[in-house]
Amino acid sequence: MSERVAGSNYQQLHHFISGSEWSAEAVMREAARKTAVSFQSLAGSTGLILDESGNEKAGSKSVGAARQYIGNVGKVCNSQVGVYAALCRESRVGLVAGKLYLPPEWTTDAERMKAAGVPVAEQVYRTKPELAAELIEQLPAAVKYDWIGGDTIYGNSPLLRRKLRKLGKAFVLDVGEQLKVYLSDPEPFVPEVAGGGRGRKPVRPVSLESAVQLRELIKEIKAHQWRAIEYRTGTAERLRREAVRLPVFIWTGGAEVEAVWLLISRALDGQEIKYALCDKNSSQLSLKEVLFRQMQRYWVERAFQEIKEQLGMAQYQVRSWRAWHHHIALTMMALHFILETQIQEREALPLLSCADVKLMLARILKNKLDEPDGLSQAIEFRHRQRQSDIVRRLRI
Repeated sequence: MSERVAGSNYQQLHHFISGSEWSAEAVMREAARKTAVSFQSLAGSTGLILDESGNEKAGSKSVGAARQYIGNVGKVCNSQVGVYAALCRESRVGLVAGKLYLPPEWTTDAERMKAAGVPVAEQVYRTKPELAAELIEQLPAAVKYDWIGGDTIYGNSPLLRRKLRKLGKAFVLDVGEQLKVYLSDPEPFVPEVAGGGRGRKPVRPVSLESAVQLRELIKEIKAHQWRAIEYRTGTAERLRREAVRLPVFIWTGGAEVEAVWLLISRALDGQEIKYALCDKNSSQLSLKEVLFRQMQRYWVERAFQEIKEQLGMAQYQVRSWRAWHHHIALTMMALHFILETQIQEREALPLLSCADVKLMLARILKNKLDEPDGLSQAIEFRHRQRQSDIVRRLRI
């Protein structure tokens, strides 16, 4: 960047990202507000999709770096993981919030967190669903959406579902096939003392109903219960899945019984099965609309790929908490610029991509490398960097 951006140098850019005291949170809130405004001109309903994204990271000093699973790589590796909230309407996606996830080995090491500049308020361990709940509560009031979606990390969290019910938020959250549900209200009760009143009084609730795992429940669904639904028009064909919706209850032994709707969908060949829990008010929506909401996560997953490939979301060389959040805030700004440009030009250039906008900017903006002095300065700087690296290695 310092080689190309007019009026800049390496030290200035490095300080701007790593040391400058501008607020990443304030920039994220402004990017969120602007994204919400941009979405107002689009048709359809808007989802707030919760998702995490990780980047492989060598070493142990970069804030939050640890051996953990990241879905985009599909394996456990040394990496950093962020939790994000994204608005999604039609095929358009904009990031509106993000925060770094700190694994337990970080939050139990005070010296390590101090070295990485982690604020005191952030040094308490939070699960990814807990971080997601914080992001939802901290969103600016201007950010409007119709429902909340997320993958199984978030759908499997009773804490997050409880938070969403408390906030009165509609949701369609994926869950794993191991989840147990009741097909009728378990009506838990504390049994009477056995043996004519002798012995210790029971305190743990029980139920006369039996729970069933989702992977077993699907075997009980009859062929006539499945409905083939066209939920979206794709680039080359109309997209269809089979789906069924059932009222279910979730009870894990405490006092609370969750009454929710279970959405099960699968590809027309019976493969690629997805399970999702929906809020109780989702019964007022058509099965097509609920299925559409479940499948909107596809666009967010694609957006993360493009953000990393085209906007450099994973291309940073920073270690501190502040620097990581600075980088993500700037990425959110860049994504909103792309989104706003695509929306403004959607009639004249309906296929305008992120790469197209970058190509136009490269053509319009002044590039120091186009000038002889800028080119020679860049080469001299590279040579000095190489010499410094050689000296450092010799000293080691």
